[in-house]
Amino acid sequence: MGWLTDLDRGFFDLIFPRDCAVTMEPIDEGERLHLSSAGAERLPRIADPRCLTCGHPFEGVLEGDRTCPHCLDLRPAFGRAVCAFRARGPARRIIHRIKYEGCPFLADDLAHAALADAVFRRHLAGSVLVPVPLHPARRRDRGYNQAERIAGRLAALTPGCRAEHLLRKRHETVSQTLLGRQERRRNVAGAFDVVAGESVDPSLRYVVIDDVLTTGATLHDCAVALREAGATLVDAAALCHG
Repeated sequence: MGWLTDLDRGFFDLIFPRDCAVTMEPIDEGERLHLSSAGAERLPRIADPRCLTCGHPFEGVLEGDRTCPHCLDLRPAFGRAVCAFRARGPARRIIHRIKYEGCPFLADDLAHAALADAVFRRHLAGSVLVPVPLHPARRRDRGYNQAERIAGRLAALTPGCRAEHLLRKRHETVSQTLLGRQERRRNVAGAFDVVAGESVDPSLRYVVIDDVLTTGATLHDCAVALREAGATLVDAAALCHG
């Protein structure tokens, strides 16, 4: 880990040319270091119509009202969540590498590719991006918080945005990966609050940022913490849904 993780150009590129994380073919020079244009095109993007609560795409033709099964009974504290990709195929593999294989640099390219979605880009514009925090013990083990990296990259590329680390995780929770919908909600309930000494501005819009939205439980609980601290406009976003 450490500084070697982010060595992407220069001398090391001459010896070990970078391959696209999706196509596994050598990557040309460009804004993204590990995701080629061809690789980005293979990512399973989410398109409208999508749920106006959690951002999941509806399949087929929409007729009348339709309840989204992915946010059923959640009643989220965030107003709307938007996601750029489905967590399947190459997008899922990239997320796995970011979280579990020590590849935080891939988050930069996935975030850059996400902003090609006009709905996702407009959703972030002008807001304060708040990454979902990791418990300090988990962060030490992993060496980084991927949500922080994603939020920082999105803020750097989106007009009027900035990232602020306003939340902390008060106690460790078990991994959400193998938990069901209700178990996920109970697992993170009350797990987050605002960092001591930090405050929120009721006049600003906050968007909680994570890598993946599955049931929305984590983003919901982070939004609860921001609202309890005085935030009035709280939304959410994740790179992937699923």
